[in-house]
Amino acid sequence: MEISELALWLYGHGGRTARAAATKMALTAEGGEFRSATLREIFRRYHGVDVGMYSHGGCFVAHQFGRGTTIGRYCSIARTAFGATLDHPMNRKSMHGYFFNPNLGFTKLPREYSTLVIGSDVWLGHNSIIQAGVNSIGHGAVVGAGAVVSKDVPPYAVVVGNPGRVVRFRFSPETISALLAEQWWTKDIDELRGDMETFTRPWEEVTSTDPAKDTL
Repeated sequence: MEISELALWLYGHGGRTARAAATKMALTAEGGEFRSATLREIFRRYHGVDVGMYSHGGCFVAHQFGRGTTIGRYCSIARTAFGATLDHPMNRKSMHGYFFNPNLGFTKLPREYSTLVIGSDVWLGHNSIIQAGVNSIGHGAVVGAGAVVSKDVPPYAVVVGNPGRVVRFRFSPETISALLAEQWWTKDIDELRGDMETFTRPWEEVTSTDPAKDTL
C-alpha cells in the first residue's frame, strides 16, 4: 500500500491519534501543506472541504470550515479563521440540535449546508469569521483579523470589523479587471519563477518602471 493510500485509510478508520499520524505522514511524504495532494484528498473526502494547491493554514484544521466549502489556490488562512456553512434554524419551533442534527438520533432529515466558495489568493486573518449564508469571498480579497463577514465579498476587497465592511480595494478597478482576466493563480509555482519580480515588489513600483504592467 502506498503512503497516500495508507494515510487516507488510517485517517478514515482511526481515532484522533491515528488521524494525527495520517496527517503527519502525508505532510512529510509530500512536502508540507503547500503541496500535499493526499492532505487535500483527506479534507475533501472526510470533511467536505475542497482546498486548492498551495493554500495553507486553517483550511487544514478539522471543522474550521464547514462542508460545502471550496477554497482556491495560493490562499493564506490563519489557523483561527472560521467559515460556517451550517446554522441553527431560527425559523423553526426550536433551534436545538436534537431537531436538526441526525447524528443525535432524533431526526432523520439531512442537515442543510450552504455553499461557500473562497477564491484564490485570499487572506483570512486571525479570528476572522465567515457566517453561514455567505456564498463567495472573491479572488484576492482580504478579511482582516476579527472581522465577521455576513455577506459576499467582492474580488480584491479589504474587509474589517464587526459587522464586516469593505473599507477599500487593494488595486484600481482597471488593475483588478486585468488580474481577474489573467488568472495567474491557475499556474503552478514553478511556472511563475520567471515572473517573480512582479510578485515580490509593491505593485506601484512595478507599474512605475513598466507602465504597461498597470493593465498587465
